[in-house]
Amino acid sequence: MRLFSVPNLTALALGMLLCLPPNAAAEKKIILRYSHSSAAMVEEPHHVAALDFKKFVEERTKGKVEVQIYPASQLGGEERAFQDVQQGVIQIASLASNNAAVFAPSLYVIDLPYLFTTNEEGWKTLDKYWDEFNKRTIQESGNRIIGWLDLGYRHICNSKRPVRVLSDLQGLKIRVPNNPVMIDTFRAWGCEPTPLAWDETFNALQQKVVDGQENSYVVFASNKFEEVQKYMTELRYKLQIIVMVVNDAWLNRQPADVREAILEAGRFATTHNRQKIMEWEAALKPAMQKAGVEILDRPDDEALWQKKAMELWPSLYPKIGTLDLLDAMMADMNRTRP
Repeated sequence: MRLFSVPNLTALALGMLLCLPPNAAAEKKIILRYSHSSAAMVEEPHHVAALDFKKFVEERTKGKVEVQIYPASQLGGEERAFQDVQQGVIQIASLASNNAAVFAPSLYVIDLPYLFTTNEEGWKTLDKYWDEFNKRTIQESGNRIIGWLDLGYRHICNSKRPVRVLSDLQGLKIRVPNNPVMIDTFRAWGCEPTPLAWDETFNALQQKVVDGQENSYVVFASNKFEEVQKYMTELRYKLQIIVMVVNDAWLNRQPADVREAILEAGRFATTHNRQKIMEWEAALKPAMQKAGVEILDRPDDEALWQKKAMELWPSLYPKIGTLDLLDAMMADMNRTRP
């Protein structure tokens, strides 16, 4: 026997809706999809920052916001993630500054080889000019930087031989990001770099399409590169900076408490990252050596690497655009640009 006719069911449904509290729609949970390219490991800085962000936002908004983390390029590579944030497909991404610079050219400044001499110098400079970087990146891409993560200095790694001097680099096929500043840097060193997307890199190393790549200790270890790379030289030519980005227009449409929680969460993740990065690197170096990786100190002819790389700076300025920000940064570091 039918208990309700279709009209009665419709009336019942309408009655239930009318009984909902007037603010029910406003209480609908806000979902933030967060994409990054690294493995979901408890000591991987990318992922730790995502977890920090998630915990902070969800606690601060008392469950009003849910952050869903998609690690290991599940939603696509880093450049795709930046574009997805622009287009509102996802709400937040963290990616290498060199990949973000493709869409926000002001960030090419951070890619200049040997720009920062220490991690602390980089942190201090980025913090001081955070608002200025955002003014430019929002204008260029629509995306806002809410956090700066440090993955350590990028080092040169390969599977063929130790690199002690610049001439040892000759003939090696080195994977680099599809970033003109980094490509030109390796060309200045007499190497023909191979631009590849990050999510293609391990397979390319495994299949000997390329001989090596350049990355930090934490990236090397979290991607198990010891399986395909046996030599590392502590080149320290570039601080590996990760930007956490959201779309600025989207952020401004959020309720004030959500917007504030997101901004504070980015700064919290930044602070925690800086507290941990040195500790992680110190632990990873002996672990990598134990796994069979031969780690060499800085090149014997480091001054030659620096000279050739920094002679390249003027040719890179057109990619950056206006140089007032770079000049201000250099003045703070008591240096002048080449």
